[in-house]
Amino acid sequence: MGEKIFEEWRVYAKLLIHDYMDHTVFFGRLQQALSQKFNRPIRVLDLGCGDLTPILPLLQRLPLQLYVGIDESAGALAIAAQRLAARNLPGKLIHGDLLEELAALEGKFDLVVASFSVHHLADPADKLQTLKAVEQHLSDDGMFALIDVFCDEGELRSEYLERWITHADRRYEELQREEKQLLFDHVRARDHPVSEDQWRTMGKQANLGQFTVLEQDAFRLNRLATFSRAAS
Repeated sequence: MGEKIFEEWRVYAKLLIHDYMDHTVFFGRLQQALSQKFNRPIRVLDLGCGDLTPILPLLQRLPLQLYVGIDESAGALAIAAQRLAARNLPGKLIHGDLLEELAALEGKFDLVVASFSVHHLADPADKLQTLKAVEQHLSDDGMFALIDVFCDEGELRSEYLERWITHADRRYEELQREEKQLLFDHVRARDHPVSEDQWRTMGKQANLGQFTVLEQDAFRLNRLATFSRAAS
């Protein structure tokens, strides 16, 4: 892992520790939705799983048949592997590019999760391609859970970036100034969010089922949305 990537991951891990991105609320709400939808062991696919910090409490509460996580960071996956083994969770981890590994993956999943990963795809066509790939791996009554940053309707990317950075500068109190600057540089280079309406439209094009926003933070930045198929 390169020095800059390592530092970015260290800062991101600090965000997770202090729950600045509201993972606890989002994954707790997702657990409620899953308990209402499934009464059987489920197969879970995690797109951009990292070291499992955000999703691990959910996996431990689920009737889990299989967990598969994909991430481009070998360092994060090494930690993830240790955590799966320590808790005896049935899992498989895949190192590689998200779109490439999705295309090569086989099997169906009841829950597909993308937590703060898809907004890194700059081209809307790549986001749509990801949704279409998810559709190929979703069970007949499956759910795709998208936890990510959203822009407002009609909001320019430059306006979103200014709003996000202003918010983070105020809220992320435990980060040092140089850590904030590294984070802001990362966001300016890699954050490409879209709005709820854009996700809804792409979900219809990919045939992913009903789109619902289940939870959002008080700052209109981070949201949990689901595409859900009804049981036949």
